[in-house]
Amino acid sequence: MEMIVRWITRDADAVAAIRKRFNMPNHTTLNGLTPVDIRDEDMEVFEECAHRGFFAVIRQKWCKNGGQYIFPSRK
Repeated sequence: MEMIVRWITRDADAVAAIRKRFNMPNHTTLNGLTPVDIRDEDMEVFEECAHRGFFAVIRQKWCKNGGQYIFPSRK
């Protein structure tokens, strides 16, 4: 499922572990956003990480155009 993560924690080790666990890209926008594509079987653990305050989930689709990520505005 495509969505966007807004990082809350500043703990670099926790961020690295979460990125590895969910196969997230290693980059973040200047606004602290990371586009993710989470598998359905990982959603329960992913939601628990959000509940514990590591990140907030923005349920918005994104797309990639070449090497650029595009976050369409919500209306």
